[in-house]
Amino acid sequence: MATSAVPFLLLLLVLLAAAGTTASPAFSETVEQICARATSGGAHRDLAPFCVSSLQAAPGSSGADARGLAAIATNLTLANYTAAVATVKALQRRGGWSAAERRALATCRARYIEALNVVHSAVHALATGRLDDYAADMGVVRKAATDCDGAFGDANNNESSEAAEAAAMRKVNRDAVDLTTVATLIVRALE
Repeated sequence: MATSAVPFLLLLLVLLAAAGTTASPAFSETVEQICARATSGGAHRDLAPFCVSSLQAAPGSSGADARGLAAIATNLTLANYTAAVATVKALQRRGGWSAAERRALATCRARYIEALNVVHSAVHALATGRLDDYAADMGVVRKAATDCDGAFGDANNNESSEAAEAAAMRKVNRDAVDLTTVATLIVRALE
């Protein structure tokens, strides 16, 4: 019986090695190193602290390699966009908005819901190693947040809004853009 366990253990070790796991975290890059490498290109250096704080807060990030962190960042994007839809719905229910602001909220809701479908496509692209498709999908996802920000900007230029709600929506949009950018940069660093 002991001899039949040896091939199983060898197979398990081979599978673990093929999956990119290491016996000690000392042999893999840290979240800080991966974020620094991913954001080192010009315009995105300012995202390194956001990258580190966002990913370190996520379960499983301490032992993850770059591909694992890309998956975590994508899952954080999915959670963030789901929360954005909930925020927009809550603002719509609250009422008291001008016609321009109601149109802006409707645009935000539609764009974030569309983006949620595309995030699922990005997850599949990442899982199957289609990194260019992933980057294209995440560009579409990121655009939802910028479209929402633009819609609210147009509404705020035309009519007065309640500052706290407008600021809350700007923060939701900024976090959405930053998360999608971080996820895309980490994937780009894999290429």
